Amino acid sequence: MIKEINLSEDFVTGGEVRKGTLSLKAEIQGLKVDPHTSIKLHGHDNQWEVWLRDSPIKRAYVCLKGEEHELVNKSERTEKIVAIKGKEDYSYDDLASFFYDYGYSVHHGSLIIEE
Repeated sequence: MIKEINLSEDFVTGGEVRKGTLSLKAEIQGLKVDPHTSIKLHGHDNQWEVWLRDSPIKRAYVCLKGEEHELVNKSERTEKIVAIKGKEDYSYDDLASFFYDYGYSVHHGSLIIEE
């Protein structure tokens, strides 16, 4: 479960600042995916992965440990995606809630870009 805590008053002026932290023992990647290019269907045995896409709206695509997903860019433009990978045992609900709180619509599985 991803817990929120308040930052210490030593770091904050005014109201409260709440912090939720994904504990990561893995990596964050920036991906530039050319038009009409795919990352083939593949699985993640020992880690989860979330792909973040910010255009035209903020969307997060969650793939849990033991699942498969793919990224397909059918559009005419290069797409920029952030990939976050972790080994902790977060559930789909944990990850979905975290990204939803930061304005992402959250989806389970593959990312297919058509527009």
